[in-house]
Amino acid sequence: MFKRICITLLTGSMLFATPSTTGSNIKKIIKENNKIVVILRENGKDKKVVLDSNTLKALTKNQKSSKSKKNNKHSKKKSPLKIANVQKEVKLKKGEYRVKAGDTLFSIARKYKVSISDITKLNKLKSNALLHPGQILKIPGLSYTQKAKEAVAKNKKTVYKVKKGDTLFSIAKKYNMRVDTLRKLNNLKLHPKLKPGMELTVLGKPVTIQKRKKPTKHIVRRGDTLWSIAKKYGLTIYELRILNPKLARGVLKRGSVLNVSKEKAIKLAKKLKTQKQKRKHKLSGALARYQKIYSHGGSYGVVRYAKRWLGSRYVWGASRPGAFDCSGFTQYVMKKAKGRIIPRVSRRQAYYGKYVSRRDLRPGDLIFFDTSRSRRGYVNHVGIYIGNNKFIHASSAKHRVVITSLNKPFYSARFMWGRRIN
Repeated sequence: MFKRICITLLTGSMLFATPSTTGSNIKKIIKENNKIVVILRENGKDKKVVLDSNTLKALTKNQKSSKSKKNNKHSKKKSPLKIANVQKEVKLKKGEYRVKAGDTLFSIARKYKVSISDITKLNKLKSNALLHPGQILKIPGLSYTQKAKEAVAKNKKTVYKVKKGDTLFSIAKKYNMRVDTLRKLNNLKLHPKLKPGMELTVLGKPVTIQKRKKPTKHIVRRGDTLWSIAKKYGLTIYELRILNPKLARGVLKRGSVLNVSKEKAIKLAKKLKTQKQKRKHKLSGALARYQKIYSHGGSYGVVRYAKRWLGSRYVWGASRPGAFDCSGFTQYVMKKAKGRIIPRVSRRQAYYGKYVSRRDLRPGDLIFFDTSRSRRGYVNHVGIYIGNNKFIHASSAKHRVVITSLNKPFYSARFMWGRRIN
């Protein structure tokens, strides 16, 4: 490097350029006692040339000036240092940020706790945009907090009392604010615990949020079931069937449209409930009228109902419609026509109710007989007196329910007493 400087000093400057001192004749360059000695080869002999310190300084100054002129010719653009100095002079406005070397959209968003989409929308940038050092960006969070501070300074603030179940997010959404703004306004921590009755400073008036209308129809898709559809819309399977009567007939079909309105389902359920109650009331009224008809005067209603079963088979031990024995027949008629439950066996029925003699018998009274051959004096047969000295009974001899006269010698001789059941 030392040799190169010396050669340029000797060959490039006209101060020392002579016919004898050209760059091609230089043999060696030596430094002796802070002086530069150049050994030249001339006509086969060596010759020493000494350069003083003054001449060396003059040469170096000329060299630097020539280099600076060349650089100025080639570089018309300003240097990055000068650009940086100019940018430093520009003052930042409220809510602005100057990009530094190594910054990215992600790092800036994370630093100021805002989303990348907010920064890109505010600065009209693409999501994959490259940032340059010195570039000025608008930060949403900074501008909002500044506005909040200004609003507080001008007393444009309102107080909100925290209710049970409130969160920072729900309150901020209610007043169309950012959570960070609300937190900084009230000097809260990152995850504060809100207590009912706590007062928070908010901006503006509460925003009315329109509730979304609940869907009233559902298109059946593959994999849908009654249970899954009912659960999705907050219905019961009964309510879903009420709304869609065709569901009771068959299976769900893909593409079919179902009604899923909860309000309509509640109205229909109430309507059906009232209809069922009316039906029950009608049935109870009909039953009451029926009992009145067949229990008229405590006698003729029983007779009328007993005659309905004329011709029914006699079956020992039976007490059902179409098949009776004597005591089973009287028990069934008294229960249905008069609403009275009497003992099942004839010998016990003979002691139930009020005693009646033969001459005091009325239609509807029970009459008892001892039909055994030996006539032991105990009851083994029963019938219902229908008037005119006749009675209806389930006869084992005739094998059916028949009407017989009390004047017949067999029954007249074996008659014991009657019982009246009120």
